[in-house]
Amino acid sequence: MSGVQLRGFGWRHAGRLAWAVRGVDLRVEAGERVLLLGPSGAGKSTLLSALAGLLPEDSGEQEGTVEIDGLDPRKGRERVGIVFQDPETQLVMARSGDDVAFGLENRGVPAGEIWPRVDEALRRVGFPYGRERPTAALSGGEQQRLALAGALALRPGLLLLDEP
Repeated sequence: MSGVQLRGFGWRHAGRLAWAVRGVDLRVEAGERVLLLGPSGAGKSTLLSALAGLLPEDSGEQEGTVEIDGLDPRKGRERVGIVFQDPETQLVMARSGDDVAFGLENRGVPAGEIWPRVDEALRRVGFPYGRERPTAALSGGEQQRLALAGALALRPGLLLLDEP
């Protein structure tokens, strides 16, 4: 990854008068770690959604630009992994291993690479169970580890953690 660049970025959700976030100028170089701090409602999640390419053009009004490696994030989503505030919303499969594999399958990763990448990601996050553990049986912290494993398995150039 060569970097993240925001110039005068702002976002107003459709039907709202107030901007969720406005006037953001930010450059993040490859390898840097950045922590966004602010009160509830300050626009942190909106900013991360923009970086992940998850703000459709028809769902609000944008000012300025957002680029990841020189591209609009909506055109290069495979470069970004995100873990949301509520990890339960990211869990889509009944078994833990299948959940981590889901994104890899959707990205068309060759079948022979999927399970080694799943196992590596589960190990990296210290997931205390095997692939067979039902996602419904996980605690909140375990769900968070599983969601993070799913993001890491994709090997993104940029990893976004929304209130980890």
